[in-house]
Amino acid sequence: MSVSLKSCFATLPRTERGRPIVLGKDPKGKNFLYCHGTSIYIRDIENPSIVDIYTEHAKETTVAKYSPSGYYIASADITGKIRIWDAVNKTHILKNEFQLLSGKIKDLDWSEDSKRIVIAGASANKFGACIMADSGNNVGEITGHSKEANSCSFKQTRPYRIVTGSEDQTVVFLEGPPFKYSKTLRNHTNFVNCVRYSPSGSVFISGGADGRVYMFDGKTAEEIGELGAPAHKGGIYALDFSPDGNEVLTVSGDKTAKIWNVESGQLINEFSMGNELQDQQVGCLWQGNHILTVSLSGYINYLDRDDPSIPRRIVKGHNKPITALAVSGDGSRVYTGTSEAAIKYWDVDSGVSDEVHGKGHSSQVQDMSMDEDTFVTISFDDTLRVTSAVSNEYSLNSTKLASQPKGVSKKGQISVVACVKHVLVVSDNHVMSTVPVKFDPECVDIHPGLTQVAVGGRNVVVLYELSNGALSEIKQISIPENTVYSVRYSPDGSILAVVGSNKKLQAYSTPNYEELFESVAHAARVADVAWSPDGSHLATCSVDSSIAVWVPMKSLQNRVATVKDAHQKSFPNKIRWIDNNNIVTVGQDSNIKQWTVKF
Repeated sequence: MSVSLKSCFATLPRTERGRPIVLGKDPKGKNFLYCHGTSIYIRDIENPSIVDIYTEHAKETTVAKYSPSGYYIASADITGKIRIWDAVNKTHILKNEFQLLSGKIKDLDWSEDSKRIVIAGASANKFGACIMADSGNNVGEITGHSKEANSCSFKQTRPYRIVTGSEDQTVVFLEGPPFKYSKTLRNHTNFVNCVRYSPSGSVFISGGADGRVYMFDGKTAEEIGELGAPAHKGGIYALDFSPDGNEVLTVSGDKTAKIWNVESGQLINEFSMGNELQDQQVGCLWQGNHILTVSLSGYINYLDRDDPSIPRRIVKGHNKPITALAVSGDGSRVYTGTSEAAIKYWDVDSGVSDEVHGKGHSSQVQDMSMDEDTFVTISFDDTLRVTSAVSNEYSLNSTKLASQPKGVSKKGQISVVACVKHVLVVSDNHVMSTVPVKFDPECVDIHPGLTQVAVGGRNVVVLYELSNGALSEIKQISIPENTVYSVRYSPDGSILAVVGSNKKLQAYSTPNYEELFESVAHAARVADVAWSPDGSHLATCSVDSSIAVWVPMKSLQNRVATVKDAHQKSFPNKIRWIDNNNIVTVGQDSNIKQWTVKF
């Protein structure tokens, strides 16, 4: 038995209001780069469902860019460290690592010969550096700013020049190598968020939080003019030139993207991206025929020049930890909920995602459960919602719960919710019964026969009889020194699987709940357990980042298959079976991963 990765529905870029994000451009035209957490995401620009993840940074990453040769990627983090690594091979062997600042690196750029790298950011005594990529030796000094630098750009033709933009509202122009301060440009009246050279190096452009875009001669830094005067009604967060350098794309907090003619300064296209706060545009990329922008929501928009009214494609998904998971009965869709209350659904085959529409939860989605054509969700806003998986729209009604919910199970019209102080039975947004408890419930599952309910908590699993919407306790299974985080009945109801902080998988036979076996395959708390649809196998996931597939037998020797780093540098929160041969996991890293089990 073996488990292998089938696909990854990758997290979106991590965004922050008022801060630009930088996308990395592939000189070969195949991929693009962005950062999320401690990882760098390499996504196929034609087919974003194809993704590779670089996970070797120890701290949160900030920017990543290909070398012009396409052979290396330089990536940086919040500690001022830069790593240069192989972009061609899947192993991504490290070439060099340098500590350049004492604080966050916000932007970087390569010289056209792939030998030099300039960085801009925040530090105690300097706001940038330029080094040789092979040795880390300084190639002059990046000076002239009094506050942290937000952006930098390398002139891609000789004579070399560097420009940097800063929160001190200035653009600094440097000549070299070795690079030294030449002049300060004081056109902007607010933060300079982005500076970029054209591919030919004939001009460079600066965009600021004042909504203005200024154009300068690439060799002398003489001002050429201004685009739009102002170009946008809100702050400009990013800009990028077309491959031929004749046009430039700008994106803004005014929720628009615009394309300008560089020579005439005239507006060519305007793209209105929406009316909500999350529609602010905070990043962009122009690569070949692909024109991409990033919304504050993290959504990646592929713009259509022939139809500015609507993006040609929108890559949707999550960029916050995924805390809840459910799979449709036919295995065609996966539903996910996050720590920021968002609920999305995914086509299992294509990875295409969309959101559940309407007014939903206002706080973390803690758990969800699906049966037939509806699913229920519980949230730290202390409510339960029943949502149609046909319309994928929230209902107007929600059920107020007696205390904070931790787990939910739905079978037919009945849902049972495990709260920190109560266990509730709910039907159609109506609370049928409430049982006060003192064992700190964490999880719950309803027996397939709708006759019993298992609730796991601190040191115990409590079994209840379910009759006419009421619960009555029938048995307790004592599990000392263990907090139970997931309980799950087998599809035929003959076995109850239990996992928790004691790292074990424990199984009990119904109806007497005698222990069948216990075994350990994880090195830390086990977060979730799930049965295959035919009941022949179990799957578990752990905060040690691993997943395991089990055969539910007393003798488990050689009957466990594990994947040690299922969610690298993170951990899976939930696990479910799509069908008898495929598993899905969701994690703290905001990724949804599909796994194939071979028997």
